[in-house]
Amino acid sequence: MISSVYKLLLLFAFFVSCQSAISEPPHRRLLSKLVNDDLYHVATEYDWNGDGIPDRFLLRVQKEVEPLVEGLEQTPSKTQHWSYHCWLVVESGFDNSTLWEDEWSVRESDVASFREIVDFRTPGEFFSKWFTWKFVGARNQELNLNFFEVRQLEDREVNEDVLAGEMKRLKIEGITTAELKRMILNNKSSRIFVYRGSWRENIRWATYVPRLRKVMIFQYGFAD
Repeated sequence: MISSVYKLLLLFAFFVSCQSAISEPPHRRLLSKLVNDDLYHVATEYDWNGDGIPDRFLLRVQKEVEPLVEGLEQTPSKTQHWSYHCWLVVESGFDNSTLWEDEWSVRESDVASFREIVDFRTPGEFFSKWFTWKFVGARNQELNLNFFEVRQLEDREVNEDVLAGEMKRLKIEGITTAELKRMILNNKSSRIFVYRGSWRENIRWATYVPRLRKVMIFQYGFAD
């Protein structure tokens, strides 16, 4: 009897040691921790590729707390700050393929009216309330940073260096950067999505390119 109990104890100890040795998933963020399970999911639909079928915009936001760093050696301090890690995925309404995906983090100080994110009702509300921050332009006019528009782009708006980076990332071959730029500029109805990333000036300009059937960034920052 004692021998059987002893064997069971050994087996239990072995099981516990194995569990503690299991490493954490590689995708887990090790430099921050989740706080109160503050996870937000929002979704809306908008026909980005112009095929007549609404595409699905899925935004997942996780509230996190991270330590600030100090000095040239970036030593973690005792001070912490809130941030929001964001994942954006756009799925085609036609075949559920991924049209676009992006990921970034935003400090709480850069987020206005954040809790309105759970109150989206329509595409208009989705794009006007998502990280609402009004930029005061040269003429003192207030401009929303997240918006959709359909129009012909101007030459000054399309950055060839950004396009070259996108071509490399998307592995686009058989066309030059200059040809791609002309292709985009010749489209009188470019479907453009402008949104803010990690900080106020981190503006991302993306458009759907019909001939390539791909979405790509064509500019970062504010338009001149």
